[in-house]
Amino acid sequence: MHSLYQPDQNACPTVITANPAITCTSLRPYPDIGSLSGTASFGFGNYNALTASLTKRYSAGLQLQASYTYGHALADTGTTLSGAQGFYNYDNTDISRNYSSAAWDIRHNFVMSFNYDIPFGRGKQYGSNMNAVAQAILGDWQVNGILTLRTGQDYTVDGSGCLVVGGGCGATILSGNPNDEPSGGRTPNQWFNIANYGYSTCPTNLPNCTKLTQAQLLSQGNVGLQSNVGPPTRTLDFSIFKNFDITERWKVQFRTEATNLANTPQFNVPSLSTSNGNFGQVTGTQTGSERHIQFQLRLQF
Repeated sequence: MHSLYQPDQNACPTVITANPAITCTSLRPYPDIGSLSGTASFGFGNYNALTASLTKRYSAGLQLQASYTYGHALADTGTTLSGAQGFYNYDNTDISRNYSSAAWDIRHNFVMSFNYDIPFGRGKQYGSNMNAVAQAILGDWQVNGILTLRTGQDYTVDGSGCLVVGGGCGATILSGNPNDEPSGGRTPNQWFNIANYGYSTCPTNLPNCTKLTQAQLLSQGNVGLQSNVGPPTRTLDFSIFKNFDITERWKVQFRTEATNLANTPQFNVPSLSTSNGNFGQVTGTQTGSERHIQFQLRLQF
């Protein structure tokens, strides 16, 4: 599939050099013009997935559906709408070199939803002969829920200090894997093992840091694009409905609806630049992902 991309029509090629006289402007096909931005659709993406689902049709007051998707999205560009965390171009004149897991790649996705009419009240399995007062309090309740479990989205760890002109600066890893779990497990204080990385300038919070040599800085790093996976999503949306029969035609429904009922933190991706003092730390949650509860009265006729 094609994807949107905002290329520079007067881009400079990537040159790895320590010569300060060589600049991106001097390498452009038309140095006097500068950059030329625009929008094109020659980005390339690819998606393959396997989906399985289970459905219980409505019976005995219960309806349930569960689905699982294993998929992999790849692309040679980020997205112009929401961006791609840390994504950069190896070479602005050849975006095919960027082909990697896409910013919107979600490898595992499980969603289950259910609706359950509690079998209590007039015309139900239990309490079918209850009086009007008991019916108004105890009868005609319904519960509903949506459980979402999915892995995080891919992002790129950025380096710093690369001696490169016209291309991005990736991180350099000295041991292990880019997304290795810290010895104490993943926590907001350290989402991946930052000790695996080399630094152009060692941060104060990493006393055993290994400083990169100039030979290592004469590269775009060795980690690559979209090498790490962000925090997962785990939410339960839940609602309770209660119907009140006013007449045969008129009804009132009371609704209580909660998003992220357990108020489970939905973490942002960690700080992803080796030049950031919070490198590897999760410093915030997704906007609007905290628990929300609302109450409604709905008139039906």
